[in-house]
Amino acid sequence: MMLCAILSDTLNLQGPTTTEWDRMMVAILVELAEVDDVQHLASMQFKAKSHELAGLSKEMLVNGDQKVFTFKTKAFEGSVGFAVIETTDDDVILSRSVELLTALVDDKNQKGLSVLFLAVVNIVALRSTLILCGPDELSLANAAFPDGVLKEDSNGATSLMDMGSRVSRKLDFIPAVTTAIKGGWASA
Repeated sequence: MMLCAILSDTLNLQGPTTTEWDRMMVAILVELAEVDDVQHLASMQFKAKSHELAGLSKEMLVNGDQKVFTFKTKAFEGSVGFAVIETTDDDVILSRSVELLTALVDDKNQKGLSVLFLAVVNIVALRSTLILCGPDELSLANAAFPDGVLKEDSNGATSLMDMGSRVSRKLDFIPAVTTAIKGGWASA
């Protein structure tokens, strides 16, 4: 179980939060558990998780892995929610972006958040897409990720941002959001 937990948390030792300790523990646990093919184990684990995600409600997807960060600066005082969905098939989740947008808006209003993002992370390709549910999300995303590429959803609205190789909320997303807010970003 510990082996699977480490593989999941580190995106099969490919994620930016992977440490040498993680690599060493995986090597030890592979031997102890007599795992012949750790790549196959990780692949099967990720596929099972992604298959299960496809059947979840929009509310469960938005709330499943969501953290809230509170800020107080001269220009902005409020809370930023940041949800993440990790999957091997981001197209399955992104095909639901229109319904996820309504769930994001509802969740944002219900929790009294100032901003709410949802990152859909492809854990095989190590790429992600940010779903933007309103003008403040678009504005903050543009400030935090100036190299992000805006895309249209299936309704033709600009509600998606290609985040390239950013995959870690802890190392890639929140530091950039924090820098933008502390740098003077304010809601519209």
